Amino acid sequence: MYVGESEKNVRKIFDTYKELTRQTKTEPILLLNEADQFLSSRSSGVSSSADQMHNQMQNIFLEQIEKFEGILIATTNLLENIDTAFSRRFNYKIEFQKPNEQQRKQLWQMMLPKNAQYEEGFDIDTLAKYNVTGGQISLIVKNTAYSVAVRKNAIFTVEDFMVEIEKEKRGSFDSEKQLGFLS
Repeated sequence: MYVGESEKNVRKIFDTYKELTRQTKTEPILLLNEADQFLSSRSSGVSSSADQMHNQMQNIFLEQIEKFEGILIATTNLLENIDTAFSRRFNYKIEFQKPNEQQRKQLWQMMLPKNAQYEEGFDIDTLAKYNVTGGQISLIVKNTAYSVAVRKNAIFTVEDFMVEIEKEKRGSFDSEKQLGFLS
């Protein structure tokens, strides 16, 4: 019943883009977020109908991107999962590295609440030493604000942020952790 549906949906993405471009007389941006889900490596030595359907879908993506007229942005954290055949179909490939300490300091300065009260001697340099991303800093600021807001004395301390930084680092998926059951 669902054979060919994925392929139809891939074509529909690009057809809808063309239609929106025509209707609005502008050039919208087509964003494929988490593109590794769409543009992953094709299976060699196809052994199942699922592999065959996946390869057909990838071939349609390759074909559609090849003849695409517009702005297409594909994002991924898993570049190694992208089929190499897609590489030449993108004019620019931009890698965003984790911010260095100076960049983290700037991110902290931008994201910390401006009108909040901070302890005397509050030191952003201490926070910037932790190797976290901008997205993590945003989450840490938000979580720290929640915990400080419920206190009687709502003053931010470096220690408040350090507690949330440690929670974020423990819960982060980008480090090696063993998962399983305790017996």
